[in-house]
Amino acid sequence: MTTTVSDAFNRFRANLELTGLQESTVAERQSSVRAAVARELPVIDDFLTGSYRRHTLIAPLSRADVDLVAVLDRSLRRRGPRAVLDATRRVLLKSYPNSEVSRNGQAITIRFSDFVVDLVPAFVVPWWDLGGEGWDICDSGSDTWLRTNPRKHTELSAEINRRTGGRLVPTVKMIKAWNRTAGSPLRSFHLEALAWSTFDPGWVPYHWFGPGVSMETDPDNVSRFFSNAECLLGRRLPDPAQGRGDVGAYLSKSARTAAKSKVKTAHQRCQRAATLHATGDHVAAAAIYRQVFGDAFPG
Repeated sequence: MTTTVSDAFNRFRANLELTGLQESTVAERQSSVRAAVARELPVIDDFLTGSYRRHTLIAPLSRADVDLVAVLDRSLRRRGPRAVLDATRRVLLKSYPNSEVSRNGQAITIRFSDFVVDLVPAFVVPWWDLGGEGWDICDSGSDTWLRTNPRKHTELSAEINRRTGGRLVPTVKMIKAWNRTAGSPLRSFHLEALAWSTFDPGWVPYHWFGPGVSMETDPDNVSRFFSNAECLLGRRLPDPAQGRGDVGAYLSKSARTAAKSKVKTAHQRCQRAATLHATGDHVAAAAIYRQVFGDAFPG
């Protein structure tokens, strides 16, 4: 049984961590996917990205996606985004005939029995392109190229985590547990970008006051996220690495409204839980937090 809300949140954090065995499984699997692509396509570079690389992937592994970028020779780019994705899918089907391999937005998704790998074909932005640095990735929906810089996203996440005294990453993991419990109204990267906008103290406060200046207790932090996210979801949120675009562009008007509603509900529940916590009713408070964050939160 829960003794205090603080104890419950500490155990909640632990419940979201991958085990060492799971980490080794991910390492082996992503290595084999890299090799499968390189056998038949001209891969000039590949690297892990997404939640796994930013250390925000949460347990259970069976519900996780591991993102891998394969940078291809630019000669393939002339085929067009959908054709590049289809060619990558055909290659992966040869190596994984017993797995579901499908085109999924900007990636080819391989559904293994234990977890999912999303392989994203990409092309380096050439030096003569005035559009900036990074990679062009395929958007199968619009059959156009999307420019992004996942390595900058990883660097930015690490920097904000330093400025928050190492508390950004565990907070993001808790918020991802809510997102999963709420039916995944937001994509993982969008959720992280919202968290960066909410918790980054900026270089000046960090320099003056030290790490962690923008963070409070776990209950306060998650409540603050839900409060800010409801407002942030009402407007465009540029790609943090590019300073343009909108990481929430995938949301239709109705999906955005639904996401805002779910965020608002989470915030209201956190407020009720905080009130119960303040009166000393830790068991009732923990029960509400469990509604917000799901079975990973101890009851």
